[in-house]
Amino acid sequence: MKYMGSKNRIAKDLLTIILKDRKPNQWYVEPFVGGCNMIDKVDGSRIGADSNKYLISMLKGLQRGIEYPKAIDKSLYDVARDVFRGRETRAEHLLNMSDDVLGWIGFMASYNGRFFDGGYSGNYKKRDYIKESILNIEKQTPLLNDITFKLTNYNELDIPDSSIIYCDPPYEGTKEYSTSKFDSDSFWQWCRDKSREGHSVFVSEYNSPKDLSLIHI
Repeated sequence: MKYMGSKNRIAKDLLTIILKDRKPNQWYVEPFVGGCNMIDKVDGSRIGADSNKYLISMLKGLQRGIEYPKAIDKSLYDVARDVFRGRETRAEHLLNMSDDVLGWIGFMASYNGRFFDGGYSGNYKKRDYIKESILNIEKQTPLLNDITFKLTNYNELDIPDSSIIYCDPPYEGTKEYSTSKFDSDSFWQWCRDKSREGHSVFVSEYNSPKDLSLIHI
């Protein structure tokens, strides 16, 4: 799935490190599951969590086999964006959109997967980006079927004992960091606490506190 900050291209390299010492029946947990471009390549017991209700609702809908629109034109995208932004005066008379449908339209039809932040994707130089996004997630969906998806903030997620935790949070100093008001200090302390509880914690970031180990790839 096309998703802002996706690790799809380097997922196999990362997972070689993260899963190296994984034990039988050990849970693999992603508190920032995003486009599922890491977790879809992991076998066994898996939890994918995220605080984006539209994303989690859509992923659960895909697991249930819901058929979402294969064609998303600009007018449908604009209505969905109005609903998402709370401008329902005109939109509410056209469509009653659930969270999963808003998620589908927003992630499939927004430029570069930026979920109503970056404009309508559409066609460019005879390339149908929306069709490509939909075909991509259709191929990915069978790999998501037995994942336990949870709608929650990372620090409220119930994690099974001795899990492997992989975090891909908003990066400090980036646009995503500033707009989401992500508390980096609290996050790193949470990572320390989870490690002390017996979990194996891995984080993708450009920088980290000096007391934590670094792995360069």
